[in-house]
Formats: sequence, structure tokens, C-alpha cells
Amino acid sequence: MKFASLLAAAVMLVSCTGTSDDGGEGGGGSVNAVLKIEPDKTLFQSDGVDYVTLKVTLDGVAVEDDVVFYQGKNPITVKDFKFFTTSAGDYEIWASHGIYVSDPVTLRAISVPIPETPKDSKPSSTEFKSRVMCMQFTGTACGYCSQFMSRLKDAFDKESLKDEYVKASIHNYQYVASNPDAAFLQWEWASQNLKVTDLSTGKIGKVTNPSIIMDYAYGYYLYNSISSTEFESYIHEMNENKEDEACGIAVNAKLADGQVVAKVTVKAAVDGSYRVGAMLLEDGISGKQINGEEWMNTHDGCVRHIDARYKSDGKESYYGHSLGTVEAGKTADYIFIWNLDDIKDANDPNNYWDEFVEENLRIAVFVTSVKDDAYYINNAVQTKLNTSIPFEYR
Repeated sequence: MKFASLLAAAVMLVSCTGTSDDGGEGGGGSVNAVLKIEPDKTLFQSDGVDYVTLKVTLDGVAVEDDVVFYQGKNPITVKDFKFFTTSAGDYEIWASHGIYVSDPVTLRAISVPIPETPKDSKPSSTEFKSRVMCMQFTGTACGYCSQFMSRLKDAFDKESLKDEYVKASIHNYQYVASNPDAAFLQWEWASQNLKVTDLSTGKIGKVTNPSIIMDYAYGYYLYNSISSTEFESYIHEMNENKEDEACGIAVNAKLADGQVVAKVTVKAAVDGSYRVGAMLLEDGISGKQINGEEWMNTHDGCVRHIDARYKSDGKESYYGHSLGTVEAGKTADYIFIWNLDDIKDANDPNNYWDEFVEENLRIAVFVTSVKDDAYYINNAVQTKLNTSIPFEYR
């Protein structure tokens, strides 16, 4: 819509003056010629020194004169086709040349330098430590969740499960809006768009509370009848089943000026096609748990954001961003960049959340792959922000 007026004017100009296919009157190209901006990169530092070079082409031929650049509706100065800035954020840039208008490109300026991958202590090894991702669907107004929370605590407190799992709590149950859950995620996002499927039960998407789903599709769907001993055995079994094919995951995550920048490096144990996703978690969120004990009123590992959206054949799921095919022993990188203000705006539409407590934030990263025609979480790790975690070996 914001380009409609200019586009309409361009169409009127073409209609009035005409342009021949052999480069006649009207600017040097055919009426159907395509103007493009081709940036040499889309991620750069907002330090006023780093810059993006914007190459402009008309039907593939470089244009070096009479180009006007815009951000939104406003023309901007881009000297020598180099875009600088001292303000972090996303910049949607487009250009005009005579009667021609380009599609916009999005450039992201960050104030945090791209972190380095932590040093690999065993470059020739692929025997990685394996963990199970446990995703708990819950809410402070959930009447039965307190019983389930007790059983989960009994399991997670066991020494035998230490460092065997990554747990994320998705607060998707909001019963009384007058007493809001400070970790609540809107229902459509948490339960319908986060399409968690389990092969053994066929449950898809919408989740009944209390529940916990382990390793996405290829795993177990557990309801309130599970005992802590059974839960413990499930985690051990899943880790044993996948440890020989588990990827290594190295993470270096930085937080500054309200921006999270995390470099994730995935090292394959076996040849395969892999995807990577990440969650922003927050600990120490206060909220009265109905029917609960005092310790239940502090909620840890609460999901604030998931960056893993994957679209295929018109369907949306959260299996992660493609890393392509990675050979055994080889690595692939992915960079996650988040603005905390943007996360709150997108995931807290009812304004239930308090402000982020930065020292309570951490990142959980998971890698997915396909097994038995279903995505499952191949491995997962977590770390505090402004810290790093190298590949972990058995």
C-alpha cells in the first residue's frame, strides 16, 4: 500500500510517454524492465563505519546515475551507494530510477558484534552429549497443573537426570483475564501455530493442560497420570535411542542495547538434512499458581519467544530454519537476532507481561531432523545470555 501512489504515478507516466523495447523515450529500458536493489549483505553493524553497498540494476544492467533511495515514504541520502547508520534496527529500503520502482530490501543494523563460535575441543570427534527437549504446556490458572508440577519437580530434581534435558514452559492456559498469567502467550501462537505432533497419540497442535511433550513429533505425549519415575525412564530411553546421531550444538549469545545476537554452530554426527530453532526463556516470573504450594508461584524456563517458523505447502510449523544438508563432522552456522521490544509486542498482545529481567534471560537452541517420516529434536542445549557453550562430547 505504501508504494501505491508512486507506482500509480509511474504507470500514468508510462501510459503518457511510452517506452520502446529498444530503449527509446522514458528512461532507457522497456516498459516491463525490472529495477532491483542488490545489497552485498543484509546484516551490518550500526557503528557509522560498517556499511551495505547497494547495487541497482535495470534488467540486470547496473544503474549508477539518477537513483533515489527511500525508507518508507521518505527519500534518504545514500552517498556512493553505501548505506550507513548509527541506530540499530531493520531498514526497509527501495529505489526509483526514472519511471521504475524497485521492490524493497530489508537491511538489519545491529549494535552487538556477531559473536565467535566457541573453540571445538575435539575437532575430529562426533560423539556428542545428547539431551531431550521437554515442552511443558501449563498456566497459573490451570487447576490440575499443580499436581503435575510436583511430579515433574520430583523427576527433574533427581541426580540421574542432571544435564539430561532442556525444559521450556509454555503458558498457554489463561482462564481469568482479570488475574492474568505474567508468562501467558496468546492461545493461537502457543497452541495452534506451534504445531507439536506426537506419533503415538496423533495429537496435533491444540494441547490439553496439564501436559508435557518431549522432542516434538518423535517422542512422548504425557498427561497428568505420569509418575516421576516413569518420566525419568522416558528421558533416559530417548537419550539412549538418539545419542549416536545427535548433533553437536555450540552457542555464543550476546545481549546489549535490548538486542540478542546468538551465533549457533551445528556439527553433524551423521550425514543429514537439519533445521535449527531457538527459544528465549525467562526465569523468576512471579504468578500465583492455583491450588499450588508456595514454590510453584515462581515460574522458571518460561517461553517468551520461539524463532523456528517453517512454512511448507502453505502450512506453518516450528521445526526450525533450514541448515541444508550437513555431512558428518562438518558444521553449519545460523545467526539469531532479536529485539526484546519487538518480542514483547508480538507475543504479549494483552500486555500481561512485566518488563524483561535481563539477568534472568537465557536461550535454548534445538536442532531437528527427520526420522520415520516425522521431525524430532535431534539435540538441544541452553545457556545464559552473554555466555557461550562449546560442543559437548560424551
